[in-house]
Amino acid sequence: MAIHKQIFIIVLLVFVTGCSCSPEDKQHQTSALYESMFSGGEPNIAKLNLFFTKMPKGGDLHNHYTGTIYAETYLDWVAKKGWWINPCTLKIVTVQESGNCASLTVQQLIANNTLYRKLLTLWSDMDYRNHFHDQPPPDSNFFSTFGYFGTVSNEYMNDGLNIIKQRALKENVSYIETMLSSVPVKSADYFKQEEALKLSAQLRAAQSPEETDKLLAQIRSTLDANKDFHSAVDNFVSMVTTVHQGIDNDVFTMRYQTYASRVADPLQVFTNLYAGFMASSKSPLIVGVNIVAPENNIVALNDYTLHMQMFGYLHKQYPDVNRALHAGELTLGMVEPKDLLFHITQALEIAHAQRIGHGVDLPYEQNSTKLLETLKKNATIEINLTSNQFILGVAKNEHPYLIYSSYGVPLVISTDDSGVSRNNLSNEYMLLASRYHPSYARIKEYAYNSIKYSFLSQKDKTSASKVLDKKFSEFEEEMSELYKNLK
Repeated sequence: MAIHKQIFIIVLLVFVTGCSCSPEDKQHQTSALYESMFSGGEPNIAKLNLFFTKMPKGGDLHNHYTGTIYAETYLDWVAKKGWWINPCTLKIVTVQESGNCASLTVQQLIANNTLYRKLLTLWSDMDYRNHFHDQPPPDSNFFSTFGYFGTVSNEYMNDGLNIIKQRALKENVSYIETMLSSVPVKSADYFKQEEALKLSAQLRAAQSPEETDKLLAQIRSTLDANKDFHSAVDNFVSMVTTVHQGIDNDVFTMRYQTYASRVADPLQVFTNLYAGFMASSKSPLIVGVNIVAPENNIVALNDYTLHMQMFGYLHKQYPDVNRALHAGELTLGMVEPKDLLFHITQALEIAHAQRIGHGVDLPYEQNSTKLLETLKKNATIEINLTSNQFILGVAKNEHPYLIYSSYGVPLVISTDDSGVSRNNLSNEYMLLASRYHPSYARIKEYAYNSIKYSFLSQKDKTSASKVLDKKFSEFEEEMSELYKNLK
């Protein structure tokens, strides 16, 4: 009789709740809740915002440390340093100035609301499109922000990383892989000016990959023989270890990429890349090497293939160092048509990139269908919807997301620069859902992809996946209850 009574109680609970409460049922009801947000013909943005703020998102694999900190935080740091703001240029000054552009303290700046709001439009993308004023081109506005807050950006790096961590935890993000900094090495410290100019010219004039590799080997030999170069790399590794203190815990992990700027002369680019590969090989915290700065810059365009050859050469020397490259962050009209034909292709075939940041110029690449097949087998695309819309003007059905997703190319959703763009990862998922309406199962796949295709060690991936499993179980429990209450 006791067993029959227990069965009756279970059946009664199922009848009352309408749910057997199995994980599959909770996932099904979460999916039904998500789908209900599209029932009126137009997506319900408020409900989607709630849904994705709550949803576990795994990791954010494409973001830049300096671009992730909000302008308001940088102003706090300027005040903490006792520095000033030039009211004419709205740039940071470390020595007080007088005259017509007499320096303002942060408190004085904030007291002038008009000036303060103007600063926010220069230190970020705030208000760019919601009112009329003299504006630079959007890509210039975006990349120029770094020149304003760069003076203070590395002064409180551990504080900044903790701010990023706390923000991530509050929106249910458990892993951040951020582009932290380049290794601070200057080719001018290791090569005399005449020799440096000659080597850069020779690299640009090289007629074959073999000739390029020979020159790169020569440069590498000179750097290897310089103790100061090795000290700079070791100091960078030590710095990363120091600023990372207290970041990881049972539910959150952070790792770092280093990089070179693609707008420098070839010798400097290679010096930074080589230092980056070396640093990554020395530290488990530095998990990959990237290349940054505007891809449509004239130097970046002219030296693009050379940069890919540098990655290819260093990959042969350091096969275990991971490579994520900004590639294809271009669109029609931004550059000459010839520059849209090969950037993603060369990032894969020459630089052996494992992840591609942006990949927006895919529709214009030569042999794009072959490229899709290569991507499907060998690389992951980092989708950055907000920055693609702002910088490139590419959004909605102009974006190649639908091509990538329908072809089965692995995708991750990321923020790019949430401080500059004033967005977060939840908002990127909301944009994805409201524009393209992928299924809940597909969205959940993207969240797990952010761990699967991260540059974490296999052991750390396993741990992070378990954290994500638990978080999704809790999320789907909460959403299934919400679904029943809203029915």
